[in-house]
Amino acid sequence: MRTRIAFPLLLTLFCLLWTTRFAAAQNQHDFQICQGYFALCSASTCTPTGKTIQVNGASQPFFEADCTCPIFSGNSIADVIGGNMQGSCQPPSPNGVWSLFSLMSQIPQEMNGWVTSGPKAAAPPQVCPANDNQGDQQVNCFSFACDTQRYVNGVPVATCHCAMGESPDATAVPPNTAFLTQAGQKHPAVCFNHPVAGTMSPQ
Repeated sequence: MRTRIAFPLLLTLFCLLWTTRFAAAQNQHDFQICQGYFALCSASTCTPTGKTIQVNGASQPFFEADCTCPIFSGNSIADVIGGNMQGSCQPPSPNGVWSLFSLMSQIPQEMNGWVTSGPKAAAPPQVCPANDNQGDQQVNCFSFACDTQRYVNGVPVATCHCAMGESPDATAVPPNTAFLTQAGQKHPAVCFNHPVAGTMSPQ
């Protein structure tokens, strides 16, 4: 018999997944609460650019993916020495914002025309299994810079430049790695569309 897990519990799991991964290497991270505008990419899918991006603490660059993410205002969690942040919550450029994290169950999504509330904005987490072999194709946007701010259907969005196949500790993710994402409203096909995700242990 399959057990149904309550949605808030799944979201808590999503948050804990990130924090427990980070806790393994505390000296490599500096978590802070930032206030102000930020991009939330948790429910976004991304497009590889064919370029590479440098990640703090990584020995080599990663392939880059661009993600369109809605902009929010308020408190968010940052790793100010992770991604490509430079040690503070200060915006990356005069017209830029950081892609940070906030636990939300409703997030405007491109796939549904950026609707801001109701069923089309629901962002339930789902696990993309290791046997999909997409671990190196998922995208880490946490603490990466975003630019090209604009409005789409009345929703402020930004383009975030993120790392494909990168774990929260700046190492390469093997293909046979499960990951957790809020993108795609639990449609399995999203696992193959370069979703923004948090990686789990290789199987």
